[in-house]
Amino acid sequence: MGIRKGKVGAANIIKAELIDFLLKNGNYDLLASETPFFQGNRWADLIALRENKTIGFEIKSEQDSLRTLKEQLSDYIRVFNMVYLVLSEKFINNPAVDFVSKDIGLIIIKKDHKVIMKRKATPRLLLDKKWLITLLWRKDLEKLCPKKKNTEMDDLKNHVLEKCSVKNIQKQIIISLKSRYATSYKFFLKDRGNYTTIEDLRIITRLKKNHVF
Repeated sequence: MGIRKGKVGAANIIKAELIDFLLKNGNYDLLASETPFFQGNRWADLIALRENKTIGFEIKSEQDSLRTLKEQLSDYIRVFNMVYLVLSEKFINNPAVDFVSKDIGLIIIKKDHKVIMKRKATPRLLLDKKWLITLLWRKDLEKLCPKKKNTEMDDLKNHVLEKCSVKNIQKQIIISLKSRYATSYKFFLKDRGNYTTIEDLRIITRLKKNHVF
């Protein structure tokens, strides 16, 4: 592992190591850190786009608790095509991990910083529309139903659910995520050296104040 600059928590160190592992083992259209879904009621530690599939990563460092893990993962699998739980080695034998669905991928970060793909995630290609739209902001929903541009948010959502297919909603999600984060990801890849630093992470982390749901 290279030097991780800056005063940061264990979760960000794991996130940097995870990104290095992902980029070493595949090409991604997008990586974005601290990404909101459920209209901002949840934040994914890391998301990725690959082959038109959304991938969500929930990270648990040695400083974290698994107390809310079940609820968190339940929300992830409602909106992302693939979900990974990324765990500090500390939690390998924790009973909470035994109850994680086998559809959810499992990645272990060992004490020596080695990243182990213990289980690959199973893709979910057809998700429920009512959960999928929580990845979309108002302007994204308006693109799906431009004639409803000036309606109340609840009416707009209901119209999208009634008139739009899962396929079209998922297509808009890909377009919207690229629109939000592609430029930052491009700069990240340009500035990143042989490994990801904490400064690099900041490039692909969007501040909460910049979100408009």
